[in-house]
Amino acid sequence: MLRTPARRTPRKTPAKKRQPTPPMTRGNMQVRVVTLAFLVALVFVVLGGRLWYLQILTGETLSLSARATHTKEVKIPAQRGVIYDRDGEVLASNVPGMNVTVIPDMISREKLRELARILEADVESVMERYDAAMDPQTGNRYGAMLVKENADKDDVTYIMERTEEFPGVAVNDDWVRRYPHGSLAAHVLGYTGAITPEELEREPFKGLPNDSVVGKSGVELVYEKALQGEPGVKRYNVDALGRVVTVRNADGTRADGRPEVAPELLPPDSKEDPVPGKNLVLTLDLELQRVAERELEAAIARARQEGHSGEGGAVVAMDPRNGEILALASRPAFDPQLFVGGISGPEEAETFEYLNSELANSPFTNRAIAGAYPGASTFKVFTGLAGFFFGVIDANTTVTDNGGCWRPAGASGCWLSWRQTYGTGSTHGTQNYAQAIMDSNDKFFYQVADWIWQRTDDPNALPNFYKRFGFGSLTGIDLPGETPGRVPTKEWFESYQKEVYGYLERPWGIGDWVNLAIGQGDLLVSPIQMAQAYAAVYNNGTLVTPHVGKAIRDQDGELVRKIDPKPEGRIEFDPEARRELLEGLSMVTGPDGTAAPAFEDSELRILGKSGTGERGNKDPVNWFAGWAAGHEDRPLVVVVMVEGGGHSEVTAAPAVRRILEAYYGVKTGPTAVEQAAGSYAGSAPSD
Repeated sequence: MLRTPARRTPRKTPAKKRQPTPPMTRGNMQVRVVTLAFLVALVFVVLGGRLWYLQILTGETLSLSARATHTKEVKIPAQRGVIYDRDGEVLASNVPGMNVTVIPDMISREKLRELARILEADVESVMERYDAAMDPQTGNRYGAMLVKENADKDDVTYIMERTEEFPGVAVNDDWVRRYPHGSLAAHVLGYTGAITPEELEREPFKGLPNDSVVGKSGVELVYEKALQGEPGVKRYNVDALGRVVTVRNADGTRADGRPEVAPELLPPDSKEDPVPGKNLVLTLDLELQRVAERELEAAIARARQEGHSGEGGAVVAMDPRNGEILALASRPAFDPQLFVGGISGPEEAETFEYLNSELANSPFTNRAIAGAYPGASTFKVFTGLAGFFFGVIDANTTVTDNGGCWRPAGASGCWLSWRQTYGTGSTHGTQNYAQAIMDSNDKFFYQVADWIWQRTDDPNALPNFYKRFGFGSLTGIDLPGETPGRVPTKEWFESYQKEVYGYLERPWGIGDWVNLAIGQGDLLVSPIQMAQAYAAVYNNGTLVTPHVGKAIRDQDGELVRKIDPKPEGRIEFDPEARRELLEGLSMVTGPDGTAAPAFEDSELRILGKSGTGERGNKDPVNWFAGWAAGHEDRPLVVVVMVEGGGHSEVTAAPAVRRILEAYYGVKTGPTAVEQAAGSYAGSAPSD
């Protein structure tokens, strides 16, 4: 039988007594007080440091920022300086217009592209400026950026009705450029346009705002600092929403019950007046410029009527005493008004596309200073002077052309005269220097080069003599894009061969000098260089610096600066050499001269030299350089170059005659040459 064990009654554990909290001791109290004091002190140190940073270190910056937040600035445009001709005729001025700007930071790229399209601005150019402005390193995302200059009124109205769609946009009354004579003197004046990011990085544009309109070419660029005015500013105190600061109701309306108006419609709180640009007076004679361009076009037309390409040309008419340019023309040309406001609309875009095509033949190139061509027979003048300088010829030295091949001493080859190559096949006979100039006798100048070569050990003696007249270097004219041309030397020739062939194909020799002697070979000269050199012949050795700027004046007409560059140098002439040269130049236009048909009826006695330069497979380049005798009180050296012409006495020479006749007030009918070509331009006297 199983027995159930007896249950045990569990013992009750006595409950623990709650220990009383020990009383706060003096030491504990001190620890707590010190800790609290430390924390409070730490808070005050942080606050004090922050206040010191805000008020001392960045106080000025934050103050300016705060003021900018509550100050609205509106630009007051400054007029660009006016450009005048020498007699006060306006060549470039300003008219009121509207420019649209935008703050890049306030508008998205997509919205800006849409805005540019609406305004018919150059979208790619606008986006390029936007990207540059948004560059975190070099950009100015908070400054106004030009979107469209001279915007259309209807387009502006459309934009201003949708300001919420295009944040940051502003329309400013401004001045826009006006060229009242169209393409006349376009290559001298140049044109203006919106500043580019690249231009902002270099002189003379550094420091200008993003919405500036600046000179891009011609004197607009060269005299940018003088022409560019300083805009003023009107400042308005506004609230954070751009409204007039005044007492307002809870709903934002004015407490005085007046209607809300734009701050710009009220007097500004402060104002800085704009400073207009200075005016530029040019050396150009507007009427003579018209004649020069008209005669150049007629010369090109005659070249085409002869069956030649007549690609273009240039005219330089210069005072040989001081280098002042009275007319400078280049063809083909362009109308600088095309660029005012940027290329916009299908018609302007089509015109711009054509001007940049091969068919247009580089109308933006100023052929008067940037064109480089063989100097041709116009260059023979300087070879003859070299003969006198090196003592190998004098006034009585003659060379006989019997119609056969001419070759340098000890050399092979066959050099013929132009009479045998292109003319009737007749010979020049026996001629001295003056007669050789009159008849453009190649063989005379071949021989001069050969005689100099035999007398010197310097392979660059003849090229260096040409350089004394400014060939092969910049003339220093105050227009951008000038070419130095080229006078080949032994060093240049060897370097060129190695660059082209990788080795020295042949040595520099007498054959190169012979080609140089008649303005051919590797020689390249510009019309402005030819004018400078012929001016030195006229003025007996002063190498003047050509220039188109005459004076800078302020808005009251007061002279700020006279533009009168010093001559580049001085050339000493053998009196006998110059006397013989002037005789030869006089005979060129006489009854037996090469240019006789172009001058036979003129009342003026014109001295000059023609030239027809070979250009490989292209049509030749025509030259004529000369002046009218007996006008020492008002001298004028004129150079005409026709690119792709036939014979210079048909193209360039009549143009020189007409320009000189117009300048001196001589009226005559068309020459036989012009009658045959049917291209008499009918130049009117300029004064």
